[in-house]
Amino acid sequence: MIRTNETLSGLSEYPANWTHTAKLIFPGPPLAVPGACLKWYDIRRADDEAAPHVTEEARAFLTERAAAKEVEFRGELGFALLHLDGGKYYLLVCVWRDRDEMWQGLFHKDDGGFLPYPPKPGLLRPTQNVVELDATAHERRGWSRYLRSARDTAAKQAYLDDACTGELV
Repeated sequence: MIRTNETLSGLSEYPANWTHTAKLIFPGPPLAVPGACLKWYDIRRADDEAAPHVTEEARAFLTERAAAKEVEFRGELGFALLHLDGGKYYLLVCVWRDRDEMWQGLFHKDDGGFLPYPPKPGLLRPTQNVVELDATAHERRGWSRYLRSARDTAAKQAYLDDACTGELV
């Protein structure tokens, strides 16, 4: 156990005027694309307006990229998070692959549409922020229930019907 203030000094320090803001998650209809069926979620602050045109743009982007085989799906279930954060949109596409692994693609929206998120130098990469992880925790529990089930059509539908709702913290 670390017991000295000196060891912790300078770690994870943020400006005093910064506050962590909870967000809300809004499930949408699942998105069926070639090779996958994805649960759909929009994430935003309570005071941010819904942007159905951005949701449709993101869904069309994934559908087109999957049809063109630019986003590889292998007969999988998963989920997509369209997150409005700091005035920018991020699209996280997650599938359950090789039974118990979550694979993720990360995209962002600019003036020209959705693009792959640019890789960062170094061995560590951004994956999900804390509210996205809250949604992913719900999805992980749902997938674990699916893995322990008969994994038949009814179990697949139960996974798709189990939506994360409410506040993400």
